[in-house]
Amino acid sequence: MSKQIIIVNFEEIYLKGQNQKFFADRLREQLKIKLAAFKDYLHFSRRHGGSIFIELRKALPDEERMLVEEILRRTPGITGFYTVWSVPSRREVILEEALRFARLHYPGEGKSFRVTARRLKKSLPFTSRELAADIGALVVETLGAPVDLTRPDWTLHVKVRAEQTFIYDRIEAGMGGLPVGTSGRGVAALSGGIDSPVAAAMMMTRGMTLDLVHFHSVPRTSPRSVDKVKELARVLSVYQPQLRLFLVPVLDIQQAIAQNTDNKLRLVLLRRFMLLLAERLAGQTGAQALVTGDALGQVASQTLENMTAISEVTALPVLRPLVALDKKEIIRRARALGTYAVSIRPHDDACAMFTPENPETRARLDYVHKQWARLDVDQLVDDALARVETVDYGFDLEQVKKVMQYVREK
Repeated sequence: MSKQIIIVNFEEIYLKGQNQKFFADRLREQLKIKLAAFKDYLHFSRRHGGSIFIELRKALPDEERMLVEEILRRTPGITGFYTVWSVPSRREVILEEALRFARLHYPGEGKSFRVTARRLKKSLPFTSRELAADIGALVVETLGAPVDLTRPDWTLHVKVRAEQTFIYDRIEAGMGGLPVGTSGRGVAALSGGIDSPVAAAMMMTRGMTLDLVHFHSVPRTSPRSVDKVKELARVLSVYQPQLRLFLVPVLDIQQAIAQNTDNKLRLVLLRRFMLLLAERLAGQTGAQALVTGDALGQVASQTLENMTAISEVTALPVLRPLVALDKKEIIRRARALGTYAVSIRPHDDACAMFTPENPETRARLDYVHKQWARLDVDQLVDDALARVETVDYGFDLEQVKKVMQYVREK
């Protein structure tokens, strides 16, 4: 008599007033792309307030259910989700189906439980408290489960609406935020380290569609460092299902800086080039902002003075979502995303190999300008862009499985 529905909740979208439909439609589109492999099982029904209802045409096998839940857990814009049994809102049916649900899902072994009931349709001939008490009595009588109303091991939820009642026990947390594709487009710098993938994912969670750019020094550095960045891009494609990675060679730029400018300013000048290159790529993709993994004061190039000297080279806004986070919090987020296990693999880094013994930590703009003038900036940028490689990623269920493995490795 019951049917199963996955209810996907969104909170921030619900606050968008007249624009709510735009945001909800983008979320629905993202989910249809990411859940396309399960179209034989899932049917997207109409939106209900702050929720998207996905009906199950037939039962999902355990592995497929696990993957569907993981996809929902890793989709920006979703606050939470849960699978319900939907039954007619008649008292005798609710009691029968709630007991059947308990028989299937109660964890057993003397685990305590409680029943929470909400009657949204007040004209029905029973109260929420009466319904909860009746269901609880049936569970005690049939399963011998002990009741604990304050700190139960298991909770059976019953939500009674006018035409249908939802019975469920688990509510899974989502990422929250806004759906990808609702907050413009950006170009995010992606190194092989811990910070930049977290910064990119944070902007995705704010609804920004990203293109990624990695600056490498191959053959001075190992090609394996680029392979590592490609794997990080694959992880991020779980959160944004269509993704492009630009691979930009900067070895010639590094050599020009080393030969013509003050050694202490190497990193500041190199990062200025990186922003210029990212800005040029943004012009090709229609991006409106640049994203970096800078955290204030974390390394020499991330002091306020140096970030100012670096940022002034571009007219685009430079977004730094990690700017106020400490390393411990960045690592916690990287573990949860599944990027940490990849980021900690040994790799050559274009910036690390270029760091002088005593880097400038408080660059003066007038001196930076003098050193910058020693370089043929336009030619170096044009030469690097002429050798850019691009890699495109689509949504891949096998990558979802890898992310689950990476999270377990944390």
